[in-house]
Parts: sequence; structure tokens; C-alpha cells
Amino acid sequence: MSGDPNVGEARRQANSHPGLADGARHNAARRIGNGWRSIGDSQHGAACMTSAPSVELSALDALRPRPPVRRGGVAARLAGALALHLVALAAALLVGAAPFVDLQEGPAVETEVISARDFDAQRGIAPAPTDPSLAAAPEAVPGTPPAGPTLPPAAAPAKPDDMIRPTRMLSAQALADPRSRATRRALATLAEEERIAQLCDLEAMEQIHAWRPSYQPDRLVDYARADTRMRGNSLIAGGGAFRSGLKWYEVSFSCELDGSLRQVVGFAFKVGAPIPRQDWTALALPAVH
Repeated sequence: MSGDPNVGEARRQANSHPGLADGARHNAARRIGNGWRSIGDSQHGAACMTSAPSVELSALDALRPRPPVRRGGVAARLAGALALHLVALAAALLVGAAPFVDLQEGPAVETEVISARDFDAQRGIAPAPTDPSLAAAPEAVPGTPPAGPTLPPAAAPAKPDDMIRPTRMLSAQALADPRSRATRRALATLAEEERIAQLCDLEAMEQIHAWRPSYQPDRLVDYARADTRMRGNSLIAGGGAFRSGLKWYEVSFSCELDGSLRQVVGFAFKVGAPIPRQDWTALALPAVH
């Protein structure tokens, strides 16, 4: 019987389903054995062989076990969904229980706009003087051409200082005259400051006479009305006086000397009004030599 192909096929069908329950396999084997025993007892072996019961595979498939249901995974998913619903419900309850805040508007604040001038006045700051040049220009009348740029007023011509500036010096020529031999010897004995003053005084008298021959200067005091001063190589006498025809006259001059301070190289002068006689004594101006 073990070599019968039907029995072997039935066993293979049973063994191919390892998940079958033990009772199901025993029932199938018992059904197969009973069928083969009835075949041996029959006298008509050949006829019974054709009518022997066969194993139906559909019955074995009915006995195949189903995969177990994973109860733990379903329970976990249900628990998670329940937790989410509980959280949403709690949030809704908290929002509903929150106190209502009444946002009422506060009292209106009154403001006042003041100008910068009024603000400075309240602070006690004096207003800055208004610059007339910064005043707004008047609006142009329609139809009139725009005014051209305003030109600054022309500067007034500078007034001359009324100083007479001769181009030829005369003191060296006067000293070269044989009649001035004593004057030349006296100048050689003087200190530098006094020598400069005497040279410039001689130049002044010679230039005054050359400018106006009616003047016959016989004496000159360069410090009569103001002290003299040196500016570089120049002697400045702004308040001198000279005598001519027994009268004293105002004079001022500027005398420039060379590098050795022994020769006049530039001169400018101005003759003023006569000095009143009552002022001669105060100015130490003698009436006669």
C-alpha cells in the first residue's frame, strides 16, 4: 500500500500544509485507509478499483488554517485615536472656559500742534534773527518773464592815500653839494638810529621844496605830533612838522633806505594844514631857529 500512487499523493497533499491541525490529518488518513480496506474485501477487485473513493483537495483546503488576527496592533491604533480625541476635547473646554477680556478704548488724549517758534518761546529761548536774504522770493506774476540774477553792487573805487611818490631821490644830491661838507661830517658821527632820522628829514625837506617851490623848509621835526617807528628798512613818520616862512605845517612821510641804511631809495609824503601858533609851545616847535 505504501507504493500506491494515490496514497502517496494524499500524503503529499497533507504534508504540504504544515499548518493543518493534527486531528484533521488523522481524519484524512483514516478515510483513505477505510477506502482501501473496502477495496481488498471486494471480490470484484477490478470493478471496485474504478469506484474507489478519491481524496478531494477541496476538503484539504477547507482545513488550511487562516493567519491569526493581530489584536495588539488594532488595540494600539484605537487607543491612539481615543487619546487624540481626548486632547482635542480638553483644548476646546479650555478655550471655552477662558475669561472674556473686554478691550475697551481708553480716554482720548488731546494733542496740540505748535510751531518751533512757539516751542522755543515756551522754553525761554529767544528766536534767531531772521536773515532777510533767506526770505521767500515773491511769486512770479503769470505772463511776466523771470527776473535775471541779482548782481552785487559794484565796489567803490579805492581812494588813494593822497601820498606824493616822487621817482627821483634828492638827499644824496644835496649831500654831494660842497656847501653840505659840514653836514656830511656830522652824519658820520651819529648813531645809526639818529643818522637814519637825519637822512629821511633831509629827503623830506628837499622833496617838499621840489613839489611846491613856495615852501622853503628850514627845519623839520619828524616826531612833533606822533612818534616815529621803523618798519623793516623804512622810517614811518605819521605826525611830523616842518617850518617855512616862520610858520609850521603838518607833514607825514615814509622813507625807505637801502640795505646799509645809508642812502634813501624810496619816499612818499603828504603836506597838511598849518599848525596854529597857540599849539607850537605844546608841540615844542620854536618860532625861530
